[in-house]
Amino acid sequence: MMEERKSYQLIASYVKQKYFISTIYRQASTIEPMWYFETIIWEWDNKTKERGKILEMEDSGTGEEQAIENHCAWAKKFNCL
Repeated sequence: MMEERKSYQLIASYVKQKYFISTIYRQASTIEPMWYFETIIWEWDNKTKERGKILEMEDSGTGEEQAIENHCAWAKKFNCL
């Protein structure tokens, strides 16, 4: 019997009130069922609390530790902009 998996948000960050970074665990849209972490960075409107356009998307691997490290690297990069 196959283990049932569910998508979930691992970590989310707001950087400089201008960017929203989210890392989620989700199933890939491929032929073979595969689960992985994906990090997406959006523009963030702090007044309306709404996401804008996607600025970056990246596969963040299959392990939580690697995904968190990748998320933090993106947060650091966008903090320097």
